[in-house]
Amino acid sequence: MKYRPALPEHNDNISHEHPLKDFLLILGGLSLAVLVLVWALGLAVDLVVDKMSPATEARITELMALEPPGRGPAFAAHEAWLQSLADGMRACAGLDGPVQVRMRQSKDANAFVMPGATVIVHSGLLTHLRSENGMSFVLAHELSHLVHRDHLRALGRSLVIVAAATVLTGDGSWATGVLAPAEHLGQSYHSRERETAADMGALRILQCRYGHIGGATEFFTSLHRKDTEASALTHYLASHPSAQARIEALERAIRQSGLQAGPVRPLPSL
Repeated sequence: MKYRPALPEHNDNISHEHPLKDFLLILGGLSLAVLVLVWALGLAVDLVVDKMSPATEARITELMALEPPGRGPAFAAHEAWLQSLADGMRACAGLDGPVQVRMRQSKDANAFVMPGATVIVHSGLLTHLRSENGMSFVLAHELSHLVHRDHLRALGRSLVIVAAATVLTGDGSWATGVLAPAEHLGQSYHSRERETAADMGALRILQCRYGHIGGATEFFTSLHRKDTEASALTHYLASHPSAQARIEALERAIRQSGLQAGPVRPLPSL
C-alpha cells in the first residue's frame, strides 16, 4: 500500500465555519452587550439625576467649564426682555432658584438648557415668532426641561456611551462613532418623550402666566412649512417630534383640559 499524506477528516481544533460568520457573530454579540450596558447605565443616570442637589449641579458646571457663549452688546436689550419673561414664569414652573437667559447669534431657530440653570436662545428663533406669548411658550418649554433636569439626563447619557466605548476598546473616538448611531435609535425615543412632556409643561406654565394659552402653537406652526419637507425616517430618528405632531399633541391636550386661547401680546420693538 502506497502512503498518501492527507489531513484527518475530523479535527476539533479547526473550525469548519467561515471566518466571516464567526466574526459577525462575535461582533453582533459584543454590540448587543454594549447596547444593553448603555441602556442600563442610562437608567442609572436618571436615578442619580433625580437625587442630585443644585449644589452638585453647580459643581459639575465648574468642573466641565461650561460657560455660556459670549454675546455682543446689541443683544443686551433682547436678553433683558427674555430674562424678564423667564423671571415672570419661574413661579409658575415651580423653580425656586434663579434662571439665566443668554442670547447667541445664530440663524438656527433653537433654544436649549445648559447646566447651571442657563437657557441659551438663538437669535434666529425670533424670526419664527409673532408675539410675546409665542416666545414665552418656548422659554416655558426650556423651564420645564430645567424642572425635570432633562439637560443633565442627556449629558449623562452622552457621557455613558463615550465611557463604555473607551473601556471596551481603549479608544473611545472611533468606537463612539460606530456605536452612536445604533444607540441613538433608543435614545431618540427617550428624547422625544422628554420633549413632549416639556411641551405639556409649557402649556401649563403659559396658562398660569397669562390666564390662557394663546400663542402656544405659534412657533411650531411656523416651523411646519420646513418640517413637511422632511422624510418619515428623519422624524423617527430625530430627537424632537415633528412640528405637526407637536401641534396636534398640544391641540389635543388643550381640548382635553378645556383650556382657552386669548389675545396675545405683540413682540416689543427693541
